[in-house]
Amino acid sequence: MEFEELKANLDMFCGFLSNDPEIRYFESGKCKATFAIPLKKNKHDDAKWLNCECWGKVAEKVSENYKKGDEVIVLGYFKEEDYQDKTGVTKTKITFVVKGVV
Repeated sequence: MEFEELKANLDMFCGFLSNDPEIRYFESGKCKATFAIPLKKNKHDDAKWLNCECWGKVAEKVSENYKKGDEVIVLGYFKEEDYQDKTGVTKTKITFVVKGVV
């Protein structure tokens, strides 16, 4: 990972994959993997879900080496996207863009 290319603060989270990573290949040749990890302080807390996406070599590494239940440490940054739901209300989707995985 090239840290010089990152223009944002980096965050790190640790958790267990809630599902097998889903990988998609695009006509452009790029690939994207998506997965989620629950964030909890202890077993009595309700989980907050960290929806993750990664691209390219990181996506391939995740899809080849990790599966549901595996513990991962992800390093990346948050991305916000606004969209309109079926009723026309504007909502914000927050995704964690993974730049590195351990």
